[in-house]
Amino acid sequence: MLRCAGLGLLGGMLATSSLHAAPITDISTEKRLAALLAMPFATSLTGAAQAQRIAWVEQRAGVRNILLSDGGQAPRPLTHYTHDDGTDLWGLALTPDGRTLAYVEGGDPEYPNDAPPNAGQAIFAGLQTVHLIGPSGSNIVMGEGHSPAFSPDGRFLAFSHGGTLMIGHTGTRPTPAFTTPGAITGLRWSPDGHHIVIEIDRGSHGVIALWDVREKAGNLTFIPPGLAHDRLPVFSPDSQSIAFVRTQDPVVDTAPDKGRFWSIHVYDIPTGTEHNLWTAPAGKGSRFAAPEGSVLEWLPDGRLLFPWEGSGWMRICALPMDGSGTPDCLTPDGAEVSTYRLSPDGKNLLYTANAEDLDQWRAWSRPLVGGPATALTAGNDEIAALVTAGTDIALMATGVTQTAHPVVLDHDRTLLPVSPVLPDDVTFVTPQNVRFHSADGLELHGQLFRPADGTSRHPALIFVHGGPERQMLPAFNAMGYYSNTYIMNQTLAAQGYVVLAVNYRSGSGYGMAFRDAAQIGRAGASEYRDVQAAAAYLQQQANVDTTHIGIWGGSWGGYLTGLALARNSDIFAAGVDFHGVHDLTEPDHAGLSPQQNREAHETEWRSSPLADIQHWRAPVLLVHGDDDRNVEFEQSTLLARALTAQGVPYEDHVFPGERHAFLRMQDWLHGYMWMDRFFERTLMNPTKP
Repeated sequence: MLRCAGLGLLGGMLATSSLHAAPITDISTEKRLAALLAMPFATSLTGAAQAQRIAWVEQRAGVRNILLSDGGQAPRPLTHYTHDDGTDLWGLALTPDGRTLAYVEGGDPEYPNDAPPNAGQAIFAGLQTVHLIGPSGSNIVMGEGHSPAFSPDGRFLAFSHGGTLMIGHTGTRPTPAFTTPGAITGLRWSPDGHHIVIEIDRGSHGVIALWDVREKAGNLTFIPPGLAHDRLPVFSPDSQSIAFVRTQDPVVDTAPDKGRFWSIHVYDIPTGTEHNLWTAPAGKGSRFAAPEGSVLEWLPDGRLLFPWEGSGWMRICALPMDGSGTPDCLTPDGAEVSTYRLSPDGKNLLYTANAEDLDQWRAWSRPLVGGPATALTAGNDEIAALVTAGTDIALMATGVTQTAHPVVLDHDRTLLPVSPVLPDDVTFVTPQNVRFHSADGLELHGQLFRPADGTSRHPALIFVHGGPERQMLPAFNAMGYYSNTYIMNQTLAAQGYVVLAVNYRSGSGYGMAFRDAAQIGRAGASEYRDVQAAAAYLQQQANVDTTHIGIWGGSWGGYLTGLALARNSDIFAAGVDFHGVHDLTEPDHAGLSPQQNREAHETEWRSSPLADIQHWRAPVLLVHGDDDRNVEFEQSTLLARALTAQGVPYEDHVFPGERHAFLRMQDWLHGYMWMDRFFERTLMNPTKP
């Protein structure tokens, strides 16, 4: 693989010499962290259907811009933003010929219909707007909205704004087509360009509507809905039918082997009739789950590709659409799939999966008509996403020393438009994949970051990810949040800490039984057993000072950090909790009796850090943005009040206007420096009585 030159931002580093002496002496930790967080990081990879052209968003030093590459050649910028103000760029879409690109500026991709964030404290809060960049490079604002999609011939652009569908000729100002209650969460053009199918979330249920773009006044037709959420609509190749998934959420405490909670339906456009084609059987896979960003694919041979966990693993299966058969799963059992696409020639299924090694994600290709899968990548990178661009295949890759970057596979050549490497004179340890067992026998996976000096005894840290449906790997993560945590774990290792990142139960990557393990979260916090197992593993390491073990994490990782300090301040000497959950009790659950709700609330409370606050002794650092839409800011203010009442020492910091995943690089830097100094005081060089 080709590599770019280093960024050349830093000086050298010294080796670790003793337990309480950090090895970085000739440059400050802050300067090192700033240089690492400023490394280019790619997201939102997309490709043109008929051209060897890809585009993506690059974040560099907190500033986001869109880059474009033809045939894997050196990229060129399409935008020229200059400030780390927290304004996101996302929702990229290319016309089939690749000559025109649409994107969204501002807003929050996770909450696109909420008020846009203002982490940069602008005088006027920004808007969420759709932009169009034409062949000349002109950048035109098309209006407020998100999820832009071009017609198959590229002549029309449609996007959503709340419950309004906006549509117009590409390059001209779009106009409202219709407005409906709820929020439009997805839209897709028919292959012949005559219709748009729209997914609408109405809270208690979801409906799918069909818009005929040929009629002057337009025509909105609702596919007959059910008392469920209709999702992921896709047209047949002849544009005459629509397949979609109908899902229900089980009532709380429904046994895992009870019920059949999702099905595949087909709607015939000429006749206006809908029927149930297939229902997932009870047992494994009876609850709908899909990789993030998944779509259904209707094949020319009359089969439908869809994700299913019928074996207990996320696989891609093919279902005959004439009702003549049962699903045939095309990807291997015992492995998870994260993304999938049809090959440019339509003959192969392309996908990313952790087949053969659950801690290694590669790209694969398998013939649709049968035959073995072939690995497209060698295994020296972690492959996180896959798109096609004309006859090319483009991947998003990461490595031990490389942040997320596009890779273009062109026949036998591997081309790297961007290959970020570490700043000069900064070295990373290679994380070691480790396995150990929880007290109840469950095998756990983790990554161990060992300091360069392996002979002395070091303070140690456990890192617990959020989600909780996430998986940490021995490389940079393709998600910005965890790319940053990987940087921090490497920085801590460089300072002399032994760091163990643990993939605890309820996380992803290890099958449905691991993800949906019994009594996880508010049902009993069984994943805390895995945190205890990680601590026991560290206590067995000869180079770990067992009296100086700490823990840190964010979101669900913040929850587990709080749980560790509340239950085991005898093991964990300090912790850092970013925007964690501290009280898991919820309002009454519909469908449960008053007695069942009382029992559920008791379990939720006993699963919460606040339930054991009287045992909390270890100091903690709390960090939270007060515009968090994932975890209520009040979760942290509540914990602070409880800690004050108990006399527990804590340090707290708030980012006004910040969201859950901090939008500005400078806020990540400040948060990590607060953490670094906190652990330096409490673990590396604790104050002696």
